[in-house]
Order: sequence, then structure tokens, then C-alpha cells
Amino acid sequence: MHMKQKSVYQQTQALLYKNFLQKWRMKRESLLEWALPILLGLYMGLFSHVRENMYFPELPPQDLGRADHVNNSVAIVYTPVSELTQEIMNKTAFALLKERTIIGVPNLKSMDKILLDNITGIAGIIFNDTFSYKLKFFQGYYIPFLKEDLFAAHCWNLDDEDHSCSLSKYWSSGFVAVQAAINAALIQITTNHSVVEELMTITAVNMKTLPFMYKDVLQKELFIFYCLLYFSPFIYFVSLNVTKERKKYKDFMKIMGLQKSAFWLSCGLIYATFIFIISIMITVIITSTQIIVMTGFMVIFTLFFLYGLSLIALTFLMSVLLKKTLLTNLVMFLLNIFCGGVGFTVYYRQLPSSLEWILSFCSPFAFTAGMSKIIYLDNTMDGIIFPDPSGDSYVMIATFSVLAFDALFYLALALYFDKILPYGDERHYSPLFFLNSSCFQHQRTNNVIEKEIESEPPSQDCFEPVAPEFQGKEAIRIRNVKKQYTCKSGKMEALKDLFFDIYEGQ
Repeated sequence: MHMKQKSVYQQTQALLYKNFLQKWRMKRESLLEWALPILLGLYMGLFSHVRENMYFPELPPQDLGRADHVNNSVAIVYTPVSELTQEIMNKTAFALLKERTIIGVPNLKSMDKILLDNITGIAGIIFNDTFSYKLKFFQGYYIPFLKEDLFAAHCWNLDDEDHSCSLSKYWSSGFVAVQAAINAALIQITTNHSVVEELMTITAVNMKTLPFMYKDVLQKELFIFYCLLYFSPFIYFVSLNVTKERKKYKDFMKIMGLQKSAFWLSCGLIYATFIFIISIMITVIITSTQIIVMTGFMVIFTLFFLYGLSLIALTFLMSVLLKKTLLTNLVMFLLNIFCGGVGFTVYYRQLPSSLEWILSFCSPFAFTAGMSKIIYLDNTMDGIIFPDPSGDSYVMIATFSVLAFDALFYLALALYFDKILPYGDERHYSPLFFLNSSCFQHQRTNNVIEKEIESEPPSQDCFEPVAPEFQGKEAIRIRNVKKQYTCKSGKMEALKDLFFDIYEGQ
């Protein structure tokens, strides 16, 4: 077993040297392979510099005043029209203490027409019964568009001293005042007891606002999308080179007795080195341009590095299954876009936790989910820095573990399918070959045969004597070489059962 491990190590080392030499000779392709991710990273940095982060400091609680002091005279349209609803609206107008236009309409269709004609200056009230009603306000003007934790910025600095928050629109637009007046009217009609003064003199306080950072609309989503596609140039060249190398050297590797595991390890190690370097570059760009401020360098680097490794392993798997460069690249691109797009549901908090864990078996989803968590924590000024046993560091540790598992899982599947899906005329293995004890004895048997052949003293009539300078050096033995020519009389053998050794340095 030790001899086998040493042999795979030496073969991997030799193939790794060959791959580096090949990259060095093909400078044009290597330059393109490296230039595209670097240019994309620089564009991300420039894009972030143009649209820089906006910092909103912590604010103390703010008194919003009384409900009847809100300076708003929004008109009111209500439906249906009856004696009861007219009485309710008369008492509502009295409670609001301001002259307002109140319009009664017979049905909802008429109300919608009035609301569309007067979008910013009117509100609708739909009475279902004596105690049930609905309010219709124009969204964005009287009530905020989105929830606070999903909005790019839920507070703004109006000037050096004043500020406004989206959720306070419920108060400043008169929404709460209208609701309080209607409630007071309903209580008075039902109980014959006036509570107008109690309800209309209620006060509101805007709670303390924690510090946060925000960007322009869709800026964070575009950043995540660019990160998702950052390794796409590498994926293209990995697929191209692996498919070409397998097709070109499969017969050569068979003659030389090279292990398939050595081929995959050599390809994986060289691209793991590239991913390591390019991950450092993109992390430096992100931290130096302050795209992400609160999260540490190692957290961002580890996320990119593990994501890159998982994509390389996934490309190996697709290359084995599909065997065509164009088809492999197309499937990888679609997987990246689709699974990464589904990962945005984590950013918008629309996905159950259990389903999130299941979808994390696809590494683009796991990466998008991890980057979304980093950005969300960065916005709330709760960045992640390793080592930090407290706080939210466990969230990223789980993401790193999933990405590492994905990479190993894809690589294991690639090696497995490489055995049972032969390339060309290679030997075909059973899908359950790993359950057969003979597969573990195959390599051991080959080693025994090799020793027996080498132990046989060569016949001086068939072998040239080994030159003194090559004695004791490592050698590659090639056996059973034959050459046939086809002529008019049939096939003619020019060579048969030729054996020869190639020594190190020869």
C-alpha cells in the first residue's frame, strides 16, 4: 500500500509540472484566463466607488407629537353610503378637528376611480359592517413601500439636524390620526360615550434607531451577482482543458501506467492554486474599496476560496458526465445562474431554514446565501471577524462547512463516474465496483507482476546492456509494442512484442 501511495504522489507531481509548463508555454490563453476575473474585480471596485456606502448614525428616541397635531388635510372617500356610515363619517370629521372633504360613493368601483384621479390627496374607507372597515392609502406616499429590514435605507438625513424614517410615515401622513378618529366615532355610536379626546391626544415616540449602512437600490444585488460569476472564466478553461487532456492523453496514460487519480489531482491542485491567488485579489479589492466594511478579510477570502474549489470539483463532475466542452460550459453557466438566483431568496428572507440547507448541496446557492448573510450583517453594523466565538460567526462557519463538503462530494462523484463511465475504449467498471474486494487487490496484483517481471534476468540476445551512467536510475518500461502495415497481400507485422526502457536523463 505504501508503494502505491508513493507512485500516485510521483505521478501527480510529474503531471503537475507538465501542467505548469503547459500554462507557461500557452501564455496567450493563460493571460486571458487571468485577465477576465481581474477586470471583473476591478469593475466591481469601480462600481462600488462611484456608488459608495451611506452611513446613518445612531439616533436617540424622537417624540412625534400628538395625533391631532399632524398637519395633514387628506380628503376621505367612503363606501357604502348609509345612515350609519354617514353618521360615522360626520363624527370622524368632527374628531379630526380640520375641515376635510368627505365623499360618499355607492360602490368600490366608484371609489377606485376617485382614488386613481386623486392619488396623493385622498384616502379610502370601506365599511364591511358596524365594527369592521378597511383603509386604502397610496403606498409610498402615505405608507412605506417595504418592510424596514428589507429597505435599502429606512431613515434619511433631511438636513444636519432633522431626519425622517419610512415607518414614521404612518404617523406623519395622518394614517394613524384617521384610524383613531374612525375608532372614536364607532365607540361613541356603539356605547354613547365619547373617547375622542383620549384617542386624538395620544402621542408617539420613534424608538432609538441603530446605526446602519445602505446603498442604492439593487446595488447589493448586482454585487452578489458579479461575485457569483467571478470564477466563470476559470470554469470555462477548466472544462476546455480537462476535456482536451482526457481525450489527448488517455492512450498515453494507459501505456505509461498512470493512475486516473493522479490526473485529477494534478488538474485540481493547479487550479486550486489559481483560485487561491485570485480569491486574495478579489478580497483585497472588496475590502480596500469598502464594498463590505464590517466583515474581516479572512471571512471574505475563505468564502470565495471554498466557492472556487467547489466550482472546480463541480466542473470535473460535469466534464465526466457530459464529455463535451460546450455542453459542460452551458450546464455550468445555467447551474450558476439558476441556483445563485434561488439564493437571493435568502437575502430577502423568503426561504425556510430546512429548504435552505437542502439547496446548499448546490454550491452557487450556498455561496449566494453566505454572501447575503455577510451583506445583511454588514448593513446592521454587525460584521463577522475570525476568530470570534461570540456573535454571528457560527453562521459563516456553517456556510464554510457546506461549501467544503460540496467540493469533496463533487470530487468523489467525479472519480466514481470516471470509473463507471469509460472514456472511449477504456475499461468499464460495474456501478458497485467498490463493493467487490477484487478492486482493492487489482493494484496489489499489478505490483507483484511488476516485481516478477523485473526479477527475471534479461536475455542478452534480446536486451541491450544498460549503460553504466543509467544504472540505478528510475526508468519507464514500455512493453508489447507492435506495428502493422496493410498491403495488397494483407497485414504485415513490422514489430511485435517490443520491450524497451527509458531511463531518467536519457
